[in-house]
Amino acid sequence: MKRGAAAVETGNLRLDKSSTLPLESSRRSAPDTPTMPRAATSNPEVAHQDCDLTVAAIRSKSNTLNSQLNRVGTGTFGGYAMANGAAKPKPVPQMILEALGLRNQAQSHEPTSKDIGTLIMLGVMFLLFVIGVTGFFVMWFTEFYNNTMLENLILAENSETARDWLNPDPKFDTLLKAHIFHYPNIDDYLAGRADKIKVVDVGPLTYQEHTVKDEVSFNNNFTVTFRDRKSYKFLPEKSSVGEDEVLMVPNVPLISAAGHVKRMAYGDRLLAGFFIKQYKEPLFKNLTASDFLWGYEDKIIKLKSLGMGKRRFGLLMNRNGTSVDSVQLNTGEDDIRKFSIITQFNGMPQLDYWDGDECNRIDGSEPSMFSPNLLQNRSIINVFLQVLCRKVPLHFEKEVTILNNIDAIRYKTPMNVFAKPEFNPANACYCKNTEMCFESGVINATKCYGDSPIFPSFPHFFTGNKTYYDLFDGIKPVAELHQTYADIHPRFGFPIGGASRVQINIMLDKTPLLENKAERIANATILPLIWIEITAGDFGEDVLHTLFMTTYGLDAIQLALKYGTLLISVTSFSLIIAGVYFLNSRREEQLQESKSSAELEALNSGIVVVQHVNMPVSV
Repeated sequence: MKRGAAAVETGNLRLDKSSTLPLESSRRSAPDTPTMPRAATSNPEVAHQDCDLTVAAIRSKSNTLNSQLNRVGTGTFGGYAMANGAAKPKPVPQMILEALGLRNQAQSHEPTSKDIGTLIMLGVMFLLFVIGVTGFFVMWFTEFYNNTMLENLILAENSETARDWLNPDPKFDTLLKAHIFHYPNIDDYLAGRADKIKVVDVGPLTYQEHTVKDEVSFNNNFTVTFRDRKSYKFLPEKSSVGEDEVLMVPNVPLISAAGHVKRMAYGDRLLAGFFIKQYKEPLFKNLTASDFLWGYEDKIIKLKSLGMGKRRFGLLMNRNGTSVDSVQLNTGEDDIRKFSIITQFNGMPQLDYWDGDECNRIDGSEPSMFSPNLLQNRSIINVFLQVLCRKVPLHFEKEVTILNNIDAIRYKTPMNVFAKPEFNPANACYCKNTEMCFESGVINATKCYGDSPIFPSFPHFFTGNKTYYDLFDGIKPVAELHQTYADIHPRFGFPIGGASRVQINIMLDKTPLLENKAERIANATILPLIWIEITAGDFGEDVLHTLFMTTYGLDAIQLALKYGTLLISVTSFSLIIAGVYFLNSRREEQLQESKSSAELEALNSGIVVVQHVNMPVSV
C-alpha cells in the first residue's frame, strides 16, 4: 500500500485513495451522518474518527447486503434445504448423525469414512446385542433348550424314537437274573430230624432279555396301546449254575390248588380233591432249574377246573412270549410331563385288585423310561410293576457317577413301601380287601394272580418282619443286594443302571388237601420260591460313547450357549458404548472447529482494517 493512503477491505469492496468518490457518495447518501469541511481533516484525531465512522457504516451495509443475498431464492423447511422453491434431501449418513444428536456436525460437515464405519459397527453391534440378550434370556431363564432336546423322546407314530422303542437294538437288551430257593433238608424237617428249614439261594441263572412291542395301536388321544413280547437267551458265562441243575422246590401247582379247591362248590370240591389225591403229588418235588422257571407238564394243571385248559406250569412261563397283559401309556405328544405314564392296564383306567381309588389308581410310569420333568425337581417317581399289580414309589437318594464317569440320578424304594398300615397309612387300602393283612414286608397279591396265594416281597424278605424267616436257615437280607434302585439319565430319563428286584412267595394254606403233608409247618407260612433281578446289559463301546455324548456333549453345548450369549451381550453392549463415545467425541471436535470457522467467517464478512496510517495534515 502506498504511503499516505488508507486501504479498507470488505467482502467485495476495497477502498484506497482512488476510491474517494464512492466514499464521498456513501457519505452523502447517509443523511444522518454530519459532513465536515475538508479543512477540518487537517486534525489527525478528527480524521481518525471520521475513518472509523466510515468503516462502521460500510460494515453495516455490507452485512445487510450479504443477508439479503443469502435469502434470495433460499430457505429451510422440515429439515430440508430449499433452493428456488425445491426440496433437496440430505444424505442418509448425515440424517443418522442428526438422529444420534450430532446435528451441528451433520449441518457443518459431510460425514467422514470413520463416521460411516462407526455407524455400521453400531448397527451390527446393536443387532448382536439384541440376539445376545434374547439368547441369554432363553438359555438362562427358560427350558427351551431342554424341551427341544426332550422332543426326541416323544413316541410319535412313525418317528425314529417310536421305531427304536417298538423294536430296539439287541445291544440295549436287559439281563434277567433268576435266583431259586433250594430246600435241601425239607424231608428231614418234615420228619422231625431238623430244627429249621434250610434254604439255599441258587443262582443267578442269567438270561438276555429282548423285548419288542406287539399288537401296537397309536390312538388319537396321544396314547399307544401294546403288549410286550419277550424272548430269553441263557448266558452260561454269566450264570453260577446251569439250567439242568436239579433243585428241591415247593410244589406250586399243588399248594395253589389247595386254595382253589377250598373255594369250590361242595360237589366240585369233592371231585377235584379226589383226583388230586390220586396223583399223590408231594409237597416238595425235584425239578430242574429250567423246568421250574420256564415250564413243565403237570397233572394238576391239566385238570380243567384248575388249569383252565393249560397243560404246563412255570414261574416265568408267562414272561416268555407275548404278555397276557396289555398296557396303554401316554406318548408325550401333548405334554412331555405325561410321557410314559400308564393310562390303562388291560383296557381299564383303574385296577380292581385293591380297596379304594388310591390303591387302584395306576398313574405310574413304565419302568423303562420316565418323564425328565420329574427328575428336575427330584420328585417322587411312581413305577407300575406288573409283577406286583400296583405302583411302587421311588425316592431320590443321591447323584452318582457310573459307567466311566457318566452322571446319573439314583432313586430307591423307601424302606416302608411294604409296611403294615400302622407304619405306613398309605398301604391301608392294600389290606382291606384281603382275608388277612400280613406283617410288614409282603403284600397280598392273590387277586392279581387269579386267587393263587402269591405274596410278593423284596428278596430275602428285605425290610420284612423277622417272623417271615425265623423258620428258615439261609435267609440273609442285605440292602446292597436286595433293595430296588434305579440310576436314571438326568436329561432323558431312561435307566442306565440299577436293579429291579422282586421275590415271589407262596402261602401254605393247610386245607384238608395238604394237612397230612405239612404237619410241622404252621398254617399261613410264607414259602420263598424265587427272586428275580432285572438289570441293564453290558454296554459296548458305541453305547457308552452315545451315553457320554448325551451326558457331556449336550451339557457342553448348553453351557457354551448360556455363557456365549452372555459374552455376546456384554461385548456388543461395550462396543455400542465405545462407538457412541467416539461419535460424541467427534461431535465435540467438530463443534469446536465449527465455532472457530464461524468466528473467522464473521471477521471475514465485516470490514477489517489491514493497515492504519495517520494521514498528514495536508491530506
